[in-house]
Amino acid sequence: MARIRVDRLVKEWGGSFRAVDDISFETGDGEFVALLGPSGCGKSTTLRLIAGLEEATSGQILIDGADVTNVPASGRNLSLVFQSYALFPHLNVADNITFGLSVRGVPRAEREQRLKKTADLLGVTALLDRRPSQLSGGQQQRVALGRALISETPVCLLDEPLSNLDAKLRAEMRNEIRSLQQRLGITMIFVTHDQTEAMSMADRVILMKSGKVEQSGTPADLYEKPASTFVAGFIGTPPMNLVSATIEGGNPIIEDVSSTNGGIILGVRPEHIAFGDRGQPAVVEGSEYFGADTVVSCRIGNQKVMVRAPGRPGLGQGAQVNLTWPEQAIHVFNAETGLRRDIN
Repeated sequence: MARIRVDRLVKEWGGSFRAVDDISFETGDGEFVALLGPSGCGKSTTLRLIAGLEEATSGQILIDGADVTNVPASGRNLSLVFQSYALFPHLNVADNITFGLSVRGVPRAEREQRLKKTADLLGVTALLDRRPSQLSGGQQQRVALGRALISETPVCLLDEPLSNLDAKLRAEMRNEIRSLQQRLGITMIFVTHDQTEAMSMADRVILMKSGKVEQSGTPADLYEKPASTFVAGFIGTPPMNLVSATIEGGNPIIEDVSSTNGGIILGVRPEHIAFGDRGQPAVVEGSEYFGADTVVSCRIGNQKVMVRAPGRPGLGQGAQVNLTWPEQAIHVFNAETGLRRDIN
């Protein structure tokens, strides 16, 4: 097992644009960490810096206490799974998986022993004689994972490895990768733009925005106590409702956006809102039925609010409703900075 520590890491392009802007974090031994964020936030660049595929402008990268900032990728004792799988089309599955061992001169007997162990672990034993073109997307992903795992390094880095798969296969592979990581006890850093992958797989999520770490914590931390409106709006399906409000007598009052004038941003998750006989008056604008529940779009003044209700509420467009939510479900953010704040 190994710990990874990133200390004030910076990567500049062209001497002016910072793709990674002074970020710091540390993993635990055998921890599964997700680097999450929208396209262009710097998550893949961060992974490539840790892997040694990019040179840091400043800062440090330590693996198990050793400074590897200026160590070439081959000397960092880690494996990497790419988004594109990067399989050799002219080699069969067995040779693709063992390619790295062959290059490093590992004896044939040891290669075969490791191959059997890895193939059994990933369930690809029956595929060893096939070429990549004869494999499905999920099978190719397993082969790419096998090539990384056969090296038996204590650290494995994955750069959006599930993005080329369909929704059903992504769900299956999420479970498989997480199960593998736990059985092997290795440290994994997993780059993704998909919050479902991050929230369902990771021990800890590092959410990035514009090259910086916006919040780092367990999935529950980011969901239950978002540090900013960005986190609140990024985590959750549908995302948290964020509406302009003011505080009167210690209570938040929702108003039209145009009349807020330096107030607060009030956050309530759609699943914490219910329809009631009393509460905040609103008008239904539409709904989306998903089977187990329905997401109802409402409007309070000129502000949109989503409600996630069980079953089919049967509310048509233009229906007058009242919205209620428990006090403990309220999140308050500074209207100017977007940062979380206390209500008092």
